[in-house]
Amino acid sequence: MPQMTLVDVFDQCQDGMQCHNRLLKSMAKIYQSMEFDAFWTEFVHYLKYSMIVFKREAAVERTIDFVAKFVASTVKQQQQDQPQQDQQQDGTGDKGDEDAAETKDESNKFLLTILDFLLQSHSAKERGVRFRCCQLINKLLSNLGDEAQIDDELYDKIYTSMLERLRDKVPVVRMHAVLALSRLQDPTDENCPVIKAYLFLIGRDPNPDVRRAVLSCIAPSTKTLMAIIERTRDVKDTVRRVAYNVIAEKIHIKALSIAQRIQLLQDGLSDRADMVKEACATKLLQAWLLQFQGSALQLLQSLDVEQSADVCQQVLYKLFEKVPVEEIVDNFDLLGEETLISDDKLTCESAMYWRVLCQFVQEKGVTYEEQLDKVLPSCIVLCRYVRNRFLEKLTGCGEDFDRQLELEYIGQQILCLFKYMDLSDQAGRRELEKLVHDMMICDHVSHALMKHIISTLHLVKTNTDTLVAYLAETISEIREPITIVEKSLDKDERRQLDLKIANIRVRLHQAKEELEDCVRCQEFARAAELKSSVSELDAERSSLLEQGEPQSQEIRTEKNDPFTILKCLTVISELLTQLPVKTLTPTLHMLLESQVLPGVQNAESDVRNAAVKALGLCCLLKEEVVIQYLPLLIEVSQHDTETVKTTSLKSLFDLVHMFGLGITRQESKTAAEESNCSVSSDTVEAAADSPDDTLADATTTSSKKSDASADIATKLVAILSAFLDSESSELRTVAAEGMAKLLLSGRVVSSKLLSHLLLLWYNPLTEDDNHLRHCLGAFLPVFAFACRANQELFEEAFMPTLKTLLNAPTSSPLNEVNVSNVGDFLVQLINTKLLVVNQNSQSLVTDNPGHDHIAVLVSNEILSNPDSFSVKLWTRLLNQLDLSPDTQLKDMQVLCDQMLEVVKEKQSVKAVEKFKATVDSMLADKTSSTNADVVPKTEAEGGDVTEADASSAVADSQDPLPSSQTSTVPDSQDTVATSVDITSVVSDSQGSDVAISVVDSLSDSQSTQVESSSQGEATGTVTPALNTTIENTTASTKNVRGKRTTRAKSVKTPAPILMPQATKTARSMTGRRTRTQVQADSELENSVFGSPTPLRGSKANIKQVESLEHTRRNLQGLLLDGKDSSQSVTEEPKTPRSKRAGTRLQKRPALTDVNGD
Repeated sequence: MPQMTLVDVFDQCQDGMQCHNRLLKSMAKIYQSMEFDAFWTEFVHYLKYSMIVFKREAAVERTIDFVAKFVASTVKQQQQDQPQQDQQQDGTGDKGDEDAAETKDESNKFLLTILDFLLQSHSAKERGVRFRCCQLINKLLSNLGDEAQIDDELYDKIYTSMLERLRDKVPVVRMHAVLALSRLQDPTDENCPVIKAYLFLIGRDPNPDVRRAVLSCIAPSTKTLMAIIERTRDVKDTVRRVAYNVIAEKIHIKALSIAQRIQLLQDGLSDRADMVKEACATKLLQAWLLQFQGSALQLLQSLDVEQSADVCQQVLYKLFEKVPVEEIVDNFDLLGEETLISDDKLTCESAMYWRVLCQFVQEKGVTYEEQLDKVLPSCIVLCRYVRNRFLEKLTGCGEDFDRQLELEYIGQQILCLFKYMDLSDQAGRRELEKLVHDMMICDHVSHALMKHIISTLHLVKTNTDTLVAYLAETISEIREPITIVEKSLDKDERRQLDLKIANIRVRLHQAKEELEDCVRCQEFARAAELKSSVSELDAERSSLLEQGEPQSQEIRTEKNDPFTILKCLTVISELLTQLPVKTLTPTLHMLLESQVLPGVQNAESDVRNAAVKALGLCCLLKEEVVIQYLPLLIEVSQHDTETVKTTSLKSLFDLVHMFGLGITRQESKTAAEESNCSVSSDTVEAAADSPDDTLADATTTSSKKSDASADIATKLVAILSAFLDSESSELRTVAAEGMAKLLLSGRVVSSKLLSHLLLLWYNPLTEDDNHLRHCLGAFLPVFAFACRANQELFEEAFMPTLKTLLNAPTSSPLNEVNVSNVGDFLVQLINTKLLVVNQNSQSLVTDNPGHDHIAVLVSNEILSNPDSFSVKLWTRLLNQLDLSPDTQLKDMQVLCDQMLEVVKEKQSVKAVEKFKATVDSMLADKTSSTNADVVPKTEAEGGDVTEADASSAVADSQDPLPSSQTSTVPDSQDTVATSVDITSVVSDSQGSDVAISVVDSLSDSQSTQVESSSQGEATGTVTPALNTTIENTTASTKNVRGKRTTRAKSVKTPAPILMPQATKTARSMTGRRTRTQVQADSELENSVFGSPTPLRGSKANIKQVESLEHTRRNLQGLLLDGKDSSQSVTEEPKTPRSKRAGTRLQKRPALTDVNGD
């Protein structure tokens, strides 16, 4: 067989991996038989053929793998021969040491040569060369043994070169540069430059593959732990999956806090991507379970079951799904006699495990009834268990509040077991009813158990009216329990009684003496009389003695302590929440007057909070009650503590959502028909332009019933919308969610309120309000695509919203919002083709009136101010529009020509030309399709549209917005926010319905006028108390506005699928960054990677970033303009390193764990 050449080896190694071992031997023979320089010249010549290929071809990948294996094999072979050479050099002294050093250098000569070649070529102009250099360096370092060492000089070269490639514009080059640096990191060094670069990339690289590569390479430590955990909330599902895999494989559960464990499980098990759920359930949970030797109870102990019951239940369900039901039941060894848990094993974790296991088996159906009987005791046995074990321990815990909370949680879990029992046995039902009654009247059972107690009682008493009456009697027993009192005589009565007894004793003594004398004299008749007299005196004396003893008496004493009142109010609230009560019965009305209303005036905030909740629930049952107590709820929402305000605000939104804004009228007979009020914005926004005239007209017509009702209703909405600017995040969230519900249900219709919600969603102040972001992110697309009328509201809010952001002062948080992303999102929401009706339609929808209207608005805005900085934004949005083919294309063509005449900025001109080309193309298609059927008109018949006519038509077609919509934000404001400007109109002359219009002014100047517009106007049928309350509260809300906290952070950009992301993600991964973020990232990047310089041998120039639209940057930090397609950095000053033989390569980070107690 002829000897193979290098050409043959490189040719055959591309065919498959199975022949690589044979080819390695052949290559080794060629290497040994040739001079090194000749071998290297020929070797690198053939290697270059593969290094210029950028595409991931299989043949090229096999060649790269083969080269890496061969280089590593030469190093390993020399290491195996080294011990023999050392033995031969033992007796030669210094000369032997020099020869050994030369031999060692010779053994690594090929490795050093190829690495030097790759490091010289890594900054080539061709992206394929840069990619293959990084890939081959990565494979060379990976194939070296765990004990491999490299020189300090080589370490510095690799570090510097790969750090440059981390800033490459090609993502795959950055990814392999990350992989190449994995063995050069030192997790024990707090100032390790590689880890610093990794931390920068993991949070700011826009490519998910790069972030995923960093996750797989970075060594877990206390410095990198938070960065790894943050990637579990990445925008890309593949990155999130890798993050969970890394945490499961490399990080011990004890290295995480309880809050971090709960957060990881909650995010992973509720993720919308199935791959992430699977990674959390199969990788993370199983790894944690293995660390506790398979004990689910120990795993629950590492979590907080009391505060995170839902997450713990999800965890148990995921664990149960992988195991057969029979095996789960057999492995549950905590149950003893009578299928009960013993006292020493009864903990919060064991109680929850018992309850979830019974629930899981019961949900499996009748097939597993036998297994359910093994883990669930009978009703009577469980009642006795609760009475003897739970109530007695709860009574004896005394002042130990921690033990009391633990016992209450155990009681909740045990009470839930009654749901899974067969309660057909009458004896068991009676025992359960008696147990629940005793628990409710027990002084040691707090209000926290009332929810579970009432749900358990509902299992026995299924009739609603009967249960309401029963609970009313129980509340009376709780509030006024029966007590036994001993009543004794006072001193005077006691003295008189003693005298009577003494007199009787004297008479009795005399009678007995006379009786003895009569007996001796044998006067038997007289003796019989005396005997009866003695008996009467004895009876009278006994009666008097009984009167002198203390008398026991049963009386009812009212308890007014906060603990008892809170328990009663909680019972009322749970009664109204859990039971299907449809009307306010006399019993409930009695409870409202005797328990709820006095509770609102209580000094304890917890009692007031429960009373306000119960009052709101009672108002939902009858509209007359709403009219009576609505002023009270408004007062509470303005002047109480934050918790009580939140409860009151929720109640107000529920009432408006159920009854509409017609709740301000007293016509109870027609309330059901007249309560479907809606808010119209057109008339009110027109009135907002002249608020003085509107207020004067409202004053003159205040005697009319409908005008007064509309005025009160608009002020009510003003009060509710004022909470959108509250300092409290909880109040702000409740207000935003309530307003979204009112808009979605049609109770309120306002474009400016919609603009307010949009600005609130993008405001950096709400970045930490996850519930608010999630709620508004789900509401906006659903509301926009529900019907065409909703999209018209977005059209009206389009310009005011964008102008508010563009005119925001530098001190405002809204100045950090990316206006381009907001514009793109609004353009998508206004797209008529995306309506639910059109998406479900079988026919193709071509009309898009929303975009047609926006095109006219944007064009006129450009013509009105062609030199504005915002022209780039408007021209960019024009090209995002999808115009209708039936629109006035000729008029749009004229607008394009006019814009080209006035716009001077080059990029904007190109955008307008692109838009004009689109219009011309659509016009040509329309003309060609109609030429066959339509005869062209002559000039006399008005055939062509002249430029003057078109300009006039366009001017007439403009839809000018009210001045309040286009008002800008004053520079003196610290924050850009909106206030409420409300006026009212009557929808028809008969006053059958009230149309309310809510106008959110973009400046705070109008709120003062409106808030004082209607004082003393309400007359007729409008409730005086309600009018007074609203007048006071609207005046008090003026001080609330403008006092918002400023927590300026980056704003999440909506996902391109029109369902905005609710989770918190890295800034650069959710959209373009702001100017502040660009500067901060640039400084951080330069501190990590050094200052940027052009590529070797290139003439690259650095562009200056002049506007927000041009600040889209990757990890390069700056956009380079020139012939080269990559970027590099200057070599930063090297930290002096200790002189030693070499730098030891770190082992693969996959073997590094973070273990801590």
